[in-house]
Amino acid sequence: MPQYDYKYLLASALAITTEVVMTNEIDFGFATPAPNIGGKFGLHVVITTTFTGAASGVYFWIIHGAATGLTTSSLKHTGMFVLTGATLINGLHYFIPCGPYPPLLEFVGAKVTPVSEALATGALTAWFGTDVD
Repeated sequence: MPQYDYKYLLASALAITTEVVMTNEIDFGFATPAPNIGGKFGLHVVITTTFTGAASGVYFWIIHGAATGLTTSSLKHTGMFVLTGATLINGLHYFIPCGPYPPLLEFVGAKVTPVSEALATGALTAWFGTDVD
């Protein structure tokens, strides 16, 4: 698994069965931090346990808000759709860049949303950081 800075860690081996907000959130310390100047900053998701039961796929969302306590109804910023559970296998690494518009708000996190079915198993580790080149 790629290295990450612990202060940007959102979840470690988080088991997913339904829509869930990652365990932690990032506080950038001011209203519109703009961390993605140049397109190199975003959400990393590494599958740590193969997902089963995701026949219709899942969404990974970057979410944000002006106050702490992000929830499943927090503002969505950027997302990625992963087609089926067959592409959510142990060891795969996804990177979702934070676009510059709209600007991120002070508190940033992530959530996973299954498209339709509840997931039988699956776990992931997620963090914010620069891309892997």
